[in-house]
Amino acid sequence: MDHFLKLMPFTIIIIPLLVGFVLAIFARWKKDICPYLILAGVAYAFMISILLTQRVIGGEIIHYHVGDWLPPWGIEILIDELAAMMLLLLNGCSLLILIFSIKSLHKEIPEQATGWYYTLFLLTLTAMMGMVITNDLFNLYVMVEVTGLGACGMVVAKGEKLSTEATLRYLMLATLGSGFLLFGIGFLYQVTGNLNIPYIAAELVKVREQYPFLMWATMSFITVGLGVKSALFPLHIWLPDAHSSAPSPSSAVLSGLVVKVYIVSMLRIYFLVFGFDVFHETYMRYLILLLASLAIIGGSLFAFVQLNLKRRLAYSTVAQIGYIFLGFSLGTKWGIVAALLHIIIHAFMKVCLFLAAGAIYYQTGRKKVTHFSGLGYRMPVTMAAFTVAALSMVGIPLFGGFITKYGLAMGSLEANNPYFIILIVISGLLNAAYYFPIVWQAYFTSGHNVKMELDKVPVTMLIPIVIMALGIIYMGIFPGGTLEFLERAVSRFIL
Repeated sequence: MDHFLKLMPFTIIIIPLLVGFVLAIFARWKKDICPYLILAGVAYAFMISILLTQRVIGGEIIHYHVGDWLPPWGIEILIDELAAMMLLLLNGCSLLILIFSIKSLHKEIPEQATGWYYTLFLLTLTAMMGMVITNDLFNLYVMVEVTGLGACGMVVAKGEKLSTEATLRYLMLATLGSGFLLFGIGFLYQVTGNLNIPYIAAELVKVREQYPFLMWATMSFITVGLGVKSALFPLHIWLPDAHSSAPSPSSAVLSGLVVKVYIVSMLRIYFLVFGFDVFHETYMRYLILLLASLAIIGGSLFAFVQLNLKRRLAYSTVAQIGYIFLGFSLGTKWGIVAALLHIIIHAFMKVCLFLAAGAIYYQTGRKKVTHFSGLGYRMPVTMAAFTVAALSMVGIPLFGGFITKYGLAMGSLEANNPYFIILIVISGLLNAAYYFPIVWQAYFTSGHNVKMELDKVPVTMLIPIVIMALGIIYMGIFPGGTLEFLERAVSRFIL
């Protein structure tokens, strides 16, 4: 038992990866088995995530050295509060998305591609987990590349012209971002001679005064590289096409999870490698504040004019990413806690919204927001969950989105920048302007002859949507335990 406990951080990566290889075999001959194999693999990872999180809640910071090679030479896995939070989020959301996909995929991608799709799904999930628990920059780069390739495959799986064009654009920009990231990591290695994050940080403290321009250049390269991948405005141009043209499960993964692991990686490099002092001295913080503000307003304005539901949700993601970067760049305890909390709540909201969009398409074939009249009566469960997520996006009290906006407002006051509160309020009004008409049309423009009936979609599609909606409500009413856990994570960044 002790040996198993020691190996848990390693098995959470290797077991799903082995299942992925098995899936590639079954995808050719027994593709009907693939959904259940991947469910088993992700369920195992989710179970291990729970056990690891319990250990971290108990005060343990888990270090695992692959092959018993100690850093800086060996690969180190580190599971602290931030990594535990992300593991739980990645595996929990992925498990629900997979349950939804069992019945929905057949309507969105070719039948012969379903087995391969699950292989790509598991490869992407495994790489995302690797990104959040690795403690060295070389393996971070490798996992970034694998995540990008897997995500591209999940977009192109639809096999349509639009999804193929979106994938090519995504692939080109992701490759460009990877190049910038590699240059930044190369500069750090050249200066410090290390790739392990604590060792790099220790060396930078000694030499950063000698290389002020190199510090700025390195941080700039890393910001652009991971900024492209996390769709930080104006580097977001790949996101609307990729998210809107992908199958609904892919859209949920991309918007709710994939962009988040890049943001978390950027956060770790900013605060654990360079330190907040360097982040502030190079004026990178002010640049991120500006880009985050533009993202919040620009993403909302672009979302407002979209008629395709998934495209509207995609542009909304650009704005929501702005909230996360705003919290980080405020540089205060409340700001960073609110940003981390928004990573969780936005994942709940966007998974709920994109899965609801997939259920609507499954039952009605409708994609445009102007064609949703009466859906509140024809699909009451789906639209109720959609409404919960929409209210949370606006920031209505008792829903999760309100807690993060309140936290960002507190962070703005803590940073002596109350003007950002006005920005948050304006963004909430813009969110209302493009979400409330959908809800209004679904419930109040249905005519007099529409009768209430249950959703005509499989139960396995409704359950994940409902669970996500309940999670949004729970986080809006009982955020205390999560906030306390995140405060512990932030205490490692701001000492």
